[in-house]
Amino acid sequence: MGKAFIVGLAGALLFEFIGAPMPWLLGSLFAVLLVQLFTPVSLKWDASFRNTGLVIAGYVIGIAFTLDALNGMKQYFLPMLAINIVFFGLFLMISSLMANRTNVDKATAMTCCVPGGMSQIITFAEEQKTVDLTAVTFYHVFRVLLIVAAVPFIVASGGTAQPGTAAEGEYSIYLFVLLAFCCVAGMVFKKINVPTAFLLGPIFLIMALNIAEVDVPLMPSSLLHIAQLLIGIYIGLLLKKEDIKLTPKLIFYSVFSSAVLIAFAYGLSFILQDMYDLSFSTSFLSVVPGGLDQMGIIAASVHADVTVVTAFQLFRIIFLSVFIVPFVKVVAGREKKVKSTDLAGSSPKN
Repeated sequence: MGKAFIVGLAGALLFEFIGAPMPWLLGSLFAVLLVQLFTPVSLKWDASFRNTGLVIAGYVIGIAFTLDALNGMKQYFLPMLAINIVFFGLFLMISSLMANRTNVDKATAMTCCVPGGMSQIITFAEEQKTVDLTAVTFYHVFRVLLIVAAVPFIVASGGTAQPGTAAEGEYSIYLFVLLAFCCVAGMVFKKINVPTAFLLGPIFLIMALNIAEVDVPLMPSSLLHIAQLLIGIYIGLLLKKEDIKLTPKLIFYSVFSSAVLIAFAYGLSFILQDMYDLSFSTSFLSVVPGGLDQMGIIAASVHADVTVVTAFQLFRIIFLSVFIVPFVKVVAGREKKVKSTDLAGSSPKN
């Protein structure tokens, strides 16, 4: 873990020096990813460090959730629903293409191509005995890596304000007390199985304090840099050497499906931008299926409207959990039943 921290910090400082967007997230991510894949150096990172980064990000996002911001969320319900229905149709087309062009079964193809929800989908794949867990893990880890790596550059190209333009907070004992309570909120949310608990717990806690008109201090940008570093190292270590030993066809379709999702989100973001007079960074981060935690910290770092981004990404998680995962489960169950029937029919009679 010490080596991982040094490699990640070196990558962050290098990206900061060359002026890359979001250097503390991308620099650490690329550095540990390259060292892990192309050198014999062994790197590890405990999930608790990543959770610490999510608590900090959740605090920053929670500050933006005022009563006025919450009242403004009602107008986005229809576009949230429409965008998720569009992505559902896209998911069906890509998974059908993958199942037809590769040797994987339909259930595996669909599980691979679900737009988002990496942790929920990998857990689901572990429970389904007929689904190829290695392929599913590779697809979703690769999608997260590609989206997290590409999105800051796309957002920067859209003319987003650079970090540092927002009001700067200061370190205080009160700030760290609130962060400790945020950590407890994350643990409580984890206990009741809420997705991305260490992000949503702090968001709801700070949001409640905001609504109750309790003074909540701003976050110093250096603390947000630390959060990016902790999360960047974690994401960079998700892809292991053994995960890339898939067939060239499967690797191609993982790149293809991720690229199609990003391209589609890019196009939809302009429609959302025009309809609601949002900034490009806010509309794009709201639409792209990159995960609430990753898109949340990027939104906080580039000063996008984190309330809108969080609302869209949270709605996508709910839509995925309520509609897409049960749909894939039904398909996997039918396929399992068909395979069992075929095996029974081909066995010799007594």
